Parts: sequence; structure tokens; C-alpha cells
Amino acid sequence: MAPESQEETSIHGLRGLISKTAHKTAVLSSLVAALFGVPATLAHASEMSDINKLMRAGQYAEALTKTDAVLAKHPRDAQLRFTKGLILAEQNRSAEAIAVFTKLTEDFPDLPEPYNNLAVLYAADGQYDKARAALDMAMRTNPTYATALENLGDVYAKLASQAYDKALQIDPGANVPQPKLTLLRSLNGNTTGGTVPRLASAAAAQRDAKAKAEAAAAEQQERNRALAAEKLAQQAAADKAEAEKTAISKATSEKEKAAADKAAAEKAAADKAAADKAATEKAAADRAAAERAKAEKARAEQLAAEQARAQKAAADKAAAEQKQKELQAQKDKEHADKLAREQAARAEKDKAAQAAAEKAQADKLAAAEKAKAEKLAAAEKAKAEKLAAAEKAKADKARADKEKAKAEASAEQDKATVLAALNGWAKAWSDKDVRSYLGHYASDFDTPRGASRKEWAEERRARIEDKGRISVKVSNATVSINGNIATVRYRQIYNSDRLTVDSRKTLIFVKQGNRWLIKQERSGG
Repeated sequence: MAPESQEETSIHGLRGLISKTAHKTAVLSSLVAALFGVPATLAHASEMSDINKLMRAGQYAEALTKTDAVLAKHPRDAQLRFTKGLILAEQNRSAEAIAVFTKLTEDFPDLPEPYNNLAVLYAADGQYDKARAALDMAMRTNPTYATALENLGDVYAKLASQAYDKALQIDPGANVPQPKLTLLRSLNGNTTGGTVPRLASAAAAQRDAKAKAEAAAAEQQERNRALAAEKLAQQAAADKAEAEKTAISKATSEKEKAAADKAAAEKAAADKAAADKAATEKAAADRAAAERAKAEKARAEQLAAEQARAQKAAADKAAAEQKQKELQAQKDKEHADKLAREQAARAEKDKAAQAAAEKAQADKLAAAEKAKAEKLAAAEKAKAEKLAAAEKAKADKARADKEKAKAEASAEQDKATVLAALNGWAKAWSDKDVRSYLGHYASDFDTPRGASRKEWAEERRARIEDKGRISVKVSNATVSINGNIATVRYRQIYNSDRLTVDSRKTLIFVKQGNRWLIKQERSGG
């Protein structure tokens, strides 16, 4: 069989096992966390689920990338490292997978699964001695580990089947079985510790398989020695024939030479017949040995199957007994809980009765005390309400006085501000400061004769700037304010180089922002 076919056979269960074990990922992560102190979070379980989905879809490169990313956050996580080894094995990167599983055996020497998978990879590479050593280590961590035991039997069978090489040379059609080691897909941990009695016969099966393999190897050694002796005999016969041929060639007589040729031919025929007979007998012996080895292997496999069935039956019986014990324990617990509940109910009932009697007495005393307290409270309340009413009236008067004073102060302040605006307006007019003068008028000033604001402003500018001098004095001003509107009545004395006027005027101011501005302007008081 070609090496690539052998490797495919050695890990024949790889893809089929993915779908069977992927759903256990979250449980396995939690188990590993419990065994080695690695925290298993919901986020971690979700990441493992994503990795297994990628593996089931055959996206091993993506699965490896995600595994490396999660391992960067959890470098000690045994399940993640185990999964990485599986992915590398799927990618036929056996050397890297071997490195991962080897490091796992160093960091977690009590786990049998990494040893088992190392053995599978070694066997796929034809390194059966290393495979046997790895499986021996797996059996040391757990002598009752059934999968490792079965794989070990296959390795021993392969070692024995190497004795078939001669048989293959003689009969190329001989059916030489290849090992079918199982690559483990889950990391369960050594939970039995090698102490489960129902699997104690597994070690005996291991010893039987080893003994059968050693016997087959010893038988092959005997056949090899027989072959060596036969080759020596054939070489001696050939040397003798050559010597006789040389002697014949030296004969001086044709008759002697003819006789010698005849004798040599007869001897050669006899030697050939003997050699053919020996080869036929040897081939028959080799085929018989191969058949015996095959039968021994079949018996070993049958024994292993019978032992596995016995172990399963024992395990099922133990599980049934354990379940029965658990059911009985549950029943006993339920009975004890029922008795405890009944006792607690009686105690609660007695306690409730006592509490009811005590409450009735307390309620009676409390009612008397309450009536007395209510009477005193009513008197105190009436007194307090009277005092509160007096205090409230006093506070209301004080608040009203304060608000009145505040309003008067605000009104006086507004009046002062309005008078200041009036005087500022008159001063700007006297100073011929047209910009400041016009700035004392509101944006919605009622212009005379319906003129636009711009036309009115230009007219006022022309009339002010046309005068050589202007003097505007105000006196006897009175201010009345209603909200944001102030009415100012005053005496105005206007004097210029052309005209002098003493008149009564009225200005209506409106408050815009923080300023009082002229809204209307009319003559007369």
C-alpha cells in the first residue's frame, strides 16, 4: 500500500468524528476548566462553538486562525491547544501537530488523549516504536483506557505484520491488513484515574496482544535464519557447478568433455529440481506462517471485542446500580424533607397561635395608648396650628412688604433710567451728535406724517447739522411707568442760532432689552 494510503487509513475516522463530537465542545471546555483551573466563560464557549463550525465546514485555515487568536488570550487552555493539534492533523501538517500534542503531554502529563493522538500520527508516519511508546504512556495515565488499549493492539499487530514482508515478496496478492488507529477528537481527561474495577482485564488483554506479537516476530526470525541457510547451500552448489565446469573445459578429449557436459547438465537439472522444491516448500511455509499470524490477530481482535462487550456490560450494570442508589437516596431525601416540612408546619402553627394571642393583647394596649395619644395630639395640633397661622400671617406680611419695597425700588430705578435716557437724548441733540441722537429712538418709532424711518432720519440729520449751535434743556419732568412703557411729560427749552422755543412735550419710551427708547414724540403736556 502507498504511504499516502496508509496515512489515510491511519486517521480514517478524522472527518467522521467531527460531526459526532463537535456538539460536546462547551461541555469539554467546562470539564478542562474544572480539571486544570482554567476559567470557562460563556464567551469562551461561544468561540469554541465557532471554531468547531468552521472545522465541520472544512474551513481549517479559518479555524486555525481563530484558534490562534483565542489562544493568544488563553495560552494555557488545554482544550484549545488540543483542537489546534486536530486542525493541523487535518491539514496534513503532521510535524506541527506532533509538536502541539507533545507540548500538551509535557504541560498536562495526566491526560491520556494527547499521548493517543501522538501514537496515531507516529503510526501514520510508519514510526511504530514511537507509537507504541506513546500508547504505553497513555496506558500509564489510565491503565483502563479502552481507546488507547485498542490502538495499542493495532500497533502490536502492525509490528507483527512486518513479518509479512517476505510473504508479500513471494505472494504479492497476500492481503496484509493495515493499522486502523483512532484519532481522538475530544479531551475528556483521566477521570477514572485507572481504578475502575470493571476494566481491570484490559491490562491482561494488552499483555496477550504483546505476547502474540513477540511470538510472531520470533517465528519470522526463524524463517529468516532458514532462508539464510538455504542461500548458503545454493551458493555452495553454484560454486561446485562452476568448478566442475572449469574442470570439464580443461578435458583433452571431446568424449570426456561430452560426458562431463552430460553429467553437469544432469546435476544442474537435479539441483534446479531441488531448488524448486525447496522454494515451493519455503513459500508454503511462509504462507502458512502468514495465515497463522492472521489467525492470531483475528483471535486477538475477537478477544478485545469480547472484553469490550464485557466491560460495557459491567459499566452498564454499575451505572444501573448507581442510578438505583441515586433513586433510593432521592426517595430517602424526599421522605426526610417531608417530615421536616411537617414538623416545621406544626412549629409554625404553634408559633402563629402564640403570636396571635400576643398580638391581641398588644392591640388592646395599643388601642388605649392610641386613644390617649390621639387626644394629646389633637390638643397639640390645635395649638400648633394656631401658632403656625400667626407665624404664616406674620411671614405673609413681611413677604408682601418686601415685594412692595422691591417693586417701589425697581420702579424708582426704572424712572431714574428713563430720566437718564431723556437727558442723554437732549445732550446728544445739543451736541449735534446725530448718531447718538438717532440711537435714542426705537426701531419701531412712530415717524410723523407716515414717513419711512430712513426719510425721517435723513430729515432730522439735515435739520440738526444745518444749525450753527443747538441747546436743548429739559425740566419739570414727570415719569409714569406701566410695564415696559414709560410716559414722560416735561418742559423743553430749545435754543439755536435761528430759533428759541419754550414748550411742553410728551415722550413715550418703550423698554427694549436693557434700554429705554423713544417710541412716540408729541407736543403738549
